[in-house]
Amino acid sequence: MSEDNLIPFLDMFPFCTDFRDMCGGLDKAIVKSATVNKEKLHMTVTAVFQRSAIAPELHTMEGRIAAEYGLNSVTISSQGVTNAAASPSSSASAPSKSGEKKGKSVAAPGKVIFGKTIKGEPVPMDTLNTESGNVVVRGEVYFVENREIAKTKAWVLCFEMTDFSGSIRVSKYFRAGEDRGHLADIQKGMFVTVSGSVGYNRYDEDISLEPKSIVVGAKQKREDTAQEKRVELHMHTRYSTLDALTDPEAAVKRAAEWGHPAVAITDHGVAQAFPDIWHAGKKHGIKIIYGIEGYYINDVDDKLVISGEADGDLSDEFCAFDIETTGLNANTERMTEIGAVIIKNGEVLSRFQTFVNPNKPIPREIVELTGITDRDVFDAPEEDEALKKFMNFAGERPLIAHNAEFDIGFMKAAARRCAVDFDPTYIDTLSLSQSLLPDLKRFKLDIVSARLGLPDFNHHRADDDALTCGRIMAKFINMLGEKGITKQSELDGFTKIERSAHARTFRAKHIIILVKNKKGLKNLYEIISKSHLEHFKKNPIIPKSLLLQYREGLIVGSACEAGEVFDAISRHKSDEELFRLCALYDYLEIQPLCNNMFMLENGSAKNEEDLRSFNRRVIELGEKLNKPVVATGDVHFLDPEHEIHRHILLAGRGFADADKSLPLYFKTTDEMLEEFKYLGESKCREVVI
Repeated sequence: MSEDNLIPFLDMFPFCTDFRDMCGGLDKAIVKSATVNKEKLHMTVTAVFQRSAIAPELHTMEGRIAAEYGLNSVTISSQGVTNAAASPSSSASAPSKSGEKKGKSVAAPGKVIFGKTIKGEPVPMDTLNTESGNVVVRGEVYFVENREIAKTKAWVLCFEMTDFSGSIRVSKYFRAGEDRGHLADIQKGMFVTVSGSVGYNRYDEDISLEPKSIVVGAKQKREDTAQEKRVELHMHTRYSTLDALTDPEAAVKRAAEWGHPAVAITDHGVAQAFPDIWHAGKKHGIKIIYGIEGYYINDVDDKLVISGEADGDLSDEFCAFDIETTGLNANTERMTEIGAVIIKNGEVLSRFQTFVNPNKPIPREIVELTGITDRDVFDAPEEDEALKKFMNFAGERPLIAHNAEFDIGFMKAAARRCAVDFDPTYIDTLSLSQSLLPDLKRFKLDIVSARLGLPDFNHHRADDDALTCGRIMAKFINMLGEKGITKQSELDGFTKIERSAHARTFRAKHIIILVKNKKGLKNLYEIISKSHLEHFKKNPIIPKSLLLQYREGLIVGSACEAGEVFDAISRHKSDEELFRLCALYDYLEIQPLCNNMFMLENGSAKNEEDLRSFNRRVIELGEKLNKPVVATGDVHFLDPEHEIHRHILLAGRGFADADKSLPLYFKTTDEMLEEFKYLGESKCREVVI
């Protein structure tokens, strides 16, 4: 490839400018080749960077490129550094057929067992085809099938090797007496460099590599060179059924080799790895932290039906209200409309409606949903005036809202900005409907309204939504009265009993439980046993009531994005709700961006900055609540090249995105520090080490 064909990395992938600081500076990186397999929707990129790229950087950019082009996967092959890019002869992406001389190259390290010393850079095996000609490949031998032909005394070399981008069969026929060096010594697991010619093998009906030289060397291992070491607190082994691949002893051995003082094993709901890791811990002299990642449901206080002072009668006047907003985040978005009604004994006494000037454009999708345009709100009251008008209208009456936490959260955020006291008693008709209408599977306002036989209404307009919410509450008051519930103070007790009876229908969240001492180990065994024997539903479920019963001696962490804290953050829950949820946990957890890239595809996050903001929000909560925040890898396999094996597991379970890159490998301290450098040096070291 000529120098004129080299393309600056950011010219080809301009949407990667957010990663400009990676790999020594992407503004100095060069793309040497890029090919796309249309059938597999896979892109292979060969690039030269300013410094050697580390796996997390490559995985981050691969995910971004795949998302931009709608590909299943992208593989970036890093070669050399940019000062070598000016010499076309340094390229390994276009193997030479003619054997013409190239620039100086380093000999392949190791022992020559056939032929002579090998010089030249290896090419990725997934680029090999019948036109590849003379190549050098390097990888691990995973299958050996040498054989001798008894009749002619000939001998056939046959083994298969992989560099984890692809694989190739190495095959050569030796006549009787022909020198075959030490090829008989090749065994499964060896790491070899092979120089030879790629061609079509009619016997195998596939391409194969006929070797000219073979060198046996040592596989380059990832090292943890940091002076201060991290501790992995979230690691799965092969006992996390059909989800992880890590061998328990290999994981403990690797942690010990890297100088990590301890490692936590947290398989999904089981303790089957405990004997193996106990023996491994003794053998390798490393502290073992026993634990699990559990499937958790909150059967105690998942959603509060009433908040604030509850000393009135349900028959008292109440104010039902609803708001429309520019988005979901109460801290960054603003209200556009407030609607409210005052009701007593099912009769509407008065109504209230006002637009609110958000002082920002209303997003197109919000306009389409609500019908509220910038023209409607440009001369409307500012949020402080609108809030005060609403508070005067509601007075001291209890507030009623559907999914009240959202509406109240926006009101409280506005009150903080305006320095206004706002701490009302409020009741959530969503929580009430889950207790009073257990036959429903979904509890949106329009669904509940239809179930109760109420009139149709203009959904997603605050005025109409508020009226419908008030009518729902009036119906619920009658239903509660039939059950003997007439006081506000009786609501929590009633809903806890009702919700506990239906707790098994809740969507389970993830939770980390670590053992502190022998009492904790015994209690963890109790939790695991009861979760399987008494609460099993697809998975061993751990109700909050069970966890609280056996909490002594245990350390509880908030887990990954599937945990309730991170989930609540991604759903932009209010500060008060986040504080309430965090009360259960001893520490909070954040993970690398690459672990959560799938959130860009499912709409949970708009871009990578959202993912960073979620992690920063976890850290903010930890600081406010004086709880430690730890960075974990959610490890499912030891090394990056093992990811393909997990794809096979996930494909076997029917996951549509089984081929999506998800690099959940055991990361070194430096790799984790690189992942979280956007937090600043001090905070980065605090959460990682």
